Amino acid sequence: MVQLLLFSIEKILGAIPLADTSHVIRMVRLKKKPFAPPWEAGTINHHGKEITVISMRALLGVTVVSPRLTDMLIIAHAGSREIALWVDATSGVQEISLSYESLVSTASNQSEIPGVKLTADGIHIIYDLSSMIAAGARVPDHSVIQGAYERDGACDPDEKPGPGEFTGASLIDSLLDERAKKIAQPEEGLSETEIIEILKFRLAYREYAIEMQHIREVILTGEITPVPGTPEYISGICVVRGEIISLVDLRVLLAIPEKGLTDLNRVIVLTDHKLSFGILADHITGIGTIELDRIEPTDPGAAVRSDYVKGVAGGSLIVLDTAAIFADPKMIIEDT
Repeated sequence: MVQLLLFSIEKILGAIPLADTSHVIRMVRLKKKPFAPPWEAGTINHHGKEITVISMRALLGVTVVSPRLTDMLIIAHAGSREIALWVDATSGVQEISLSYESLVSTASNQSEIPGVKLTADGIHIIYDLSSMIAAGARVPDHSVIQGAYERDGACDPDEKPGPGEFTGASLIDSLLDERAKKIAQPEEGLSETEIIEILKFRLAYREYAIEMQHIREVILTGEITPVPGTPEYISGICVVRGEIISLVDLRVLLAIPEKGLTDLNRVIVLTDHKLSFGILADHITGIGTIELDRIEPTDPGAAVRSDYVKGVAGGSLIVLDTAAIFADPKMIIEDT
């Protein structure tokens, strides 16, 4: 089985084996690299290591824009070096029933870029990152690079300026600089504590995190079929790749107080390879890592039930305890 990290470039869907990646971070200020090919957007300082940033827009023939606060950098291995893939967004992890060797051997010539397999679902899977970068001169349409890096003014809605603060382009530049300074700092104590990879999502105006190891894939919410007689926290069932799975409404399971309407438009499919079910979320907000010793216990008076909560990170990120969720017999719903 191969776990793929999914990403997007406008309407183009891409993926890279999760094993080939080390970090996913938000966009930061890029340092320009003189005399570099157009798909090399610059470099970043990642904990003291200079890493080249590859513009996936340039490689895939999509109009190149200036760095936006919502863009993401996937730090991955390309042979003996690390590079950062600049993408529009990441959207979780999907597991496919192929070994890495099978993925490479079944790669077709449908994709115009070496090292990339184009699946029947229209996903560009990067199985040989070094070959893809080496073939960068084979961009389908070089005209997209002309006038590149025009600013489009996009801004992360969660990072709005307050009274008297910068606005527009200067705000974006300031925030990108701040992020660059943070990731340039040396890593301290990472070898002394366990680190878990997480998927972050928003539900009922709060941000939650769940361990990546239990995530099979993230899909758009489709048709949900209610099932009479099931517990209140089961919204219904749906079919995912031919498999019928139960859908859990965390608002009910965690006893989250209702605060207006939400937009449950994502299903996060969880599995422990024995049991699979989906949880409903408003939005996927990112991928990251958390040091376990920085997860603090929840306040006894917190509004969210602590049975399924590992703790709180960064003061507001609620980290769910997936082991506790899978261990609960209530998750096994008969006749679904």
